[in-house]
Amino acid sequence: MVDYHVHPDFSHDAQGSVEQFCRRAVEIGLSEVCFTTHYEPDPARTGIEHVRVNGLIQPVASDWPGAYFAALEAAAAKFPGLVVLAGVEVGYEPGLEGVISDFLGRYPFDFVLGSVHCLGHIAITAGDELERFKSEQLARFPEHFADSYFRNLRAAAGTQLFDSLGHIDIYRKYIRPLFDVRFDQVVDAGWPEALRFVAGTGVGVEVNTSALRRGNSEPYPSTHILRLAREAGVKFFTVGSDAHRPADLGKGLETAIGMLADLGVGPARFRRRKLLPAG
Repeated sequence: MVDYHVHPDFSHDAQGSVEQFCRRAVEIGLSEVCFTTHYEPDPARTGIEHVRVNGLIQPVASDWPGAYFAALEAAAAKFPGLVVLAGVEVGYEPGLEGVISDFLGRYPFDFVLGSVHCLGHIAITAGDELERFKSEQLARFPEHFADSYFRNLRAAAGTQLFDSLGHIDIYRKYIRPLFDVRFDQVVDAGWPEALRFVAGTGVGVEVNTSALRRGNSEPYPSTHILRLAREAGVKFFTVGSDAHRPADLGKGLETAIGMLADLGVGPARFRRRKLLPAG
């Protein structure tokens, strides 16, 4: 079993070292763990987004990846029976394609997850930014939110910078409760076209099990959206727990793998940005 969305304490919102996560991975029988520490390059959020190195908070633009890769290499040597992969979760922001491309080109990543975390430089994935979001035009009409979200999601896919798109219906977490039932009707109507575009770019889609830990009956994305993605022609899917602490590593992966099996596919695996053959 593999987990391709894991945040060690290089992510400022995570707890647990790379070594602690690897020890937990061995305990629960994972064969591969792909660390995907946050990379949030938006300069408008410089005062909000950081990385952590050796317990110290540092700017996103600092030279932290050297320490990150060193920690991964040390863990791989210490746990020889576990495949330890170097990944990153990039918070996509339109207009920063060059910055992101330059960053990714400097390091030997195995896997790159692209996620839409923000709209209008405000995080839609953070509860402590909800009040800011509610004051924006996007929060007044579901059509405005849907247009903005799908535009960014399509743009992220179209960059060809990412291997898979993370938690594509993450708006369920904080944004959907702000609206009435019409939100579902409006947003659901946008998925078929958006997923056809995503499929055409060749990028994959993640099944993110973090929603299950919060009491949801389905991961991100929902069974319905996952089926639409497959029907639209998305070729491969990755699975990840989005664990921010070792205790959550691997949780819900059986559910995600079962959902994919119902669609006739298994979880995708990568090495140095190359999709491995199934099986």
